[in-house]
Amino acid sequence: MKKLACLVLFILFILTSIASARPAEYYLKFEISDKQELSTITKYISIDNVKDRTVFAYANDKQLEKFGHLGYVYEILPHPGTLINPKMSTDKADIMEWDSYPTYTAYVDMMYQFETDYPGLCEIVDIGGTVEGRRLLYAKISSNVSIEEDEPEVMYSSSIHGDETTGYVLMLRLIDYFLSNYGTDPFVTRMVDSCEIWINPLANPDGTYAGGNNSVYSATRYNANGVDMNRNFIDPDDGLHPDGNAWQPETIAQMDFSAEHSFVISANFHGGAEVVNYPWDTWSRLCADNDWWVMVSRDFADSAQYYSPSGFLTDLNNGITNGYAWYTITGGRQDFMNYFRHCREVTLEISDTKLLSASSLPAWWNYLKSSMLHYLEQGLYGFRGIVTDATTGDPLKAMIEIVGHDLAIDSSYVFTDPDVGDYHRMVEAGTYDIKFSAPGYTPKTLKTKTVFDYSGTRVDATLVERTDPPELIVASHSAGAIDPGDNIAFTITLQNDGIGNGNNVSAELMSDDAYVTITQSSSTFPKIWAEGGTAESNSEFMVSVSSSCPLNYLVDFDLEVIGDNGYTDTLTFSLLVGQIIEDFETGNLTKFDWVTTGDANWYVTSSGPYEGSYTARSGSITHNDSTTLYLNIDILSAGTISFMYKVSSESGYDYLRFSIDGSVKGSWSGEVGWTQASYAVTAGNHTFTWTYDKDGSESDGSDCGWVDYIILPPVDFSVPLEILTTSVPDWTADFPYSQQLSASGGSEPYTWIDESSDLVGTGLTLSTTGLLSGTPTSAGTISFTAQVLDSESNSDTQPLSFTINPPITVSTDSLPSGYTDEPYSMQLTSTGGTGSKTWTDKNHELDGTGLTLSSTGLLSGTVGAVGQITFTSVVEDNISAQDEKIFTVAFSQAFVCGDANGDEAVNIADAVFLVNYIFKGGTAPDPVEAGDVNNDASSNIGDAVYLIQYVFNGGPAPVCTD
Repeated sequence: MKKLACLVLFILFILTSIASARPAEYYLKFEISDKQELSTITKYISIDNVKDRTVFAYANDKQLEKFGHLGYVYEILPHPGTLINPKMSTDKADIMEWDSYPTYTAYVDMMYQFETDYPGLCEIVDIGGTVEGRRLLYAKISSNVSIEEDEPEVMYSSSIHGDETTGYVLMLRLIDYFLSNYGTDPFVTRMVDSCEIWINPLANPDGTYAGGNNSVYSATRYNANGVDMNRNFIDPDDGLHPDGNAWQPETIAQMDFSAEHSFVISANFHGGAEVVNYPWDTWSRLCADNDWWVMVSRDFADSAQYYSPSGFLTDLNNGITNGYAWYTITGGRQDFMNYFRHCREVTLEISDTKLLSASSLPAWWNYLKSSMLHYLEQGLYGFRGIVTDATTGDPLKAMIEIVGHDLAIDSSYVFTDPDVGDYHRMVEAGTYDIKFSAPGYTPKTLKTKTVFDYSGTRVDATLVERTDPPELIVASHSAGAIDPGDNIAFTITLQNDGIGNGNNVSAELMSDDAYVTITQSSSTFPKIWAEGGTAESNSEFMVSVSSSCPLNYLVDFDLEVIGDNGYTDTLTFSLLVGQIIEDFETGNLTKFDWVTTGDANWYVTSSGPYEGSYTARSGSITHNDSTTLYLNIDILSAGTISFMYKVSSESGYDYLRFSIDGSVKGSWSGEVGWTQASYAVTAGNHTFTWTYDKDGSESDGSDCGWVDYIILPPVDFSVPLEILTTSVPDWTADFPYSQQLSASGGSEPYTWIDESSDLVGTGLTLSTTGLLSGTPTSAGTISFTAQVLDSESNSDTQPLSFTINPPITVSTDSLPSGYTDEPYSMQLTSTGGTGSKTWTDKNHELDGTGLTLSSTGLLSGTVGAVGQITFTSVVEDNISAQDEKIFTVAFSQAFVCGDANGDEAVNIADAVFLVNYIFKGGTAPDPVEAGDVNNDASSNIGDAVYLIQYVFNGGPAPVCTD
């Protein structure tokens, strides 16, 4: 039955997820053998709690599929967001009994009602929207709520996991408590007067109201995209996207919000356990302030235990734990705030039950009220003060470091709020040396300053500005893409790499390039802080670019800058006209010399481009395969290559990687939406490579990477000057020669010369335009070296050699005669010439004669009439050189050998005919050869005897002269 019930719940949850068009979310538990396994498991699913060897965790469909391959046997549990159907309310008065959960609309209304009811104390700040458009709201509480003062900024936030709702209502009640008790309760009054308090009751409203705005039933841990946002922050150890997902709208809003403030102490309220979790989560090492953290965490837990029944908030080390010692996570907000924002933040797990019954909420308030109030009070303790300029008294953005205590690796030092110059450094009781430093100022260390627990020690500092001149460089400009004919207005940002500040800096823009006209050349700059400070020009520079300016053209500028302390310098930078962008809008990979290799080819697709109609996509590959796209190109000057990339892959295993000259510059996996990457590039030849590679198992998402909108640094598209003609044809003497030599690259126009004058005396010349021409005078080999020069005096040479053949000549002297009605065949011949020969009957004189002259020179056919045939033969070689000759061919009547009397029979009558011809002067045989039967070149008595012997005695057959 238990398995059946779990199955039913599992199916119902899937159906609910499908109906709501949200990713499914599962709650599961399983056993481990060793806690070391958690460092691997946490890459696949979202660990919620670890009790001895039992792990509780959340997963969406993709996470669960991948986790399943690890081989753990797990049980799907009822989702914590569905265990009760909690009491909801829409009425403010009812809600403020604090024993119900507000609907989403009631929550928003209540927040803004606080601002309306307490206009001098409370301001509601909307820091952004969620995936589904709900609002992320903070209540700002202070006695002078609209004024920046010398007071610590303290902050609470709750329910980043949407199904952990206890803190949600407690934060609303805490806002009301501060506001309604100000002026009557001494502690509250002191806190509101002395602090700037920020409270965000609901950090994941899409998760909390996953079932709809009217109830927190079906609340989910993840946001509407199925992402655990407490794994989605930048991690000090695992980088920008430790969970492999793009930053969610809610994460971006919280990171941006924290960057705009100088929070001193904060906490993030959770549920599912009862323990104070202090840094670090991502590192096993203890932080520099570990002893202080133990004290503060112990205070919170002890107070909660004092005001609650036995057993409350006693998990792990009696209610406190180092995060890593419990179980490690990456991408948590706690470590983000501590490391990157220098704010002391803990994770407060305040209820074993995630979705607490509404009737229990008043009790939890009583358990935790004192702890919540006094945790924020810590912001008033430790060292505090203001850091100012010793001369002007202006507040400074300064770093405060406890000498010998703070660790750079921990980022444990703090900074002043630059608006006021105040700092607040909580630290364990003791005597310390405090170092104050600010860019452009001489550091100051104040020694042996003592602080006590639960008290504040004020240590102000004034810093003396250095008199060293700054060291300015042009860091960037806002010119953007520039085309010929543009009129551009842009600002210039200067960076100060020196140790002295840049004060009263002004600049004059100049250029001697004929393609540009500077129409607004001067500007001043705000103060440029030393040691990496930047400042944008107070006004825009204006430049007009000629419409005749070439593409991919660098315009060089000088920026003459002056400032205090005798500073002058000339800074140089360039603007690229006709920027080179590869956005694959050709629909293929032909715009540049792209090469694609590997187990599959990259290709251009119209599916999901960053902009325009096309993008490049990695080839379809399987496990242990890779697919690569690269471009080898010459960069004219140092600059930046930037591009947009997108990835959909198995997080942490299948990567899109970008390399320059074989060195990997960036790698991305998981679900990463279109993001820009940018890397510095030096001048010279470089190979830019994008590779998508897979590990030995598993696939996720679309299993590929995309690249689009590549902006290249100034590119050298020039082609070296090169003679393209590598050979010229052989020729025939005494026949006009003309061949155009060709070249490419360089800068036209070209000039050609016969480098060593080898053509002199050959009858040929090479013109300056590259035409080889003339009439070769004799047979033999001609060799010479052609040289071409471009307009910039670049040159290339090419040795050329070719053969001059003798003139073409008909070599047949005459043609033999023939007989009518008999086949005639005679091959005409020639000498000299170049290549193959072609024969023709010049005037078509053979037409109708029965003879033809083939293209190979064969005269053949059968003539039917007696007489002479005269024709002119022409032979031509393959370069059109010719010779001709007139031939005459005589044709006589055909005969039968021995048929002396012409009766077309050989018999005794022919012998008689011959006797009469020889002895009596009779008619001669016609033709005479017909009677020369013995082939002795005459017709005589011997031929008559030969015939008689042939006819009567079986002698040899007649053999007349042919």
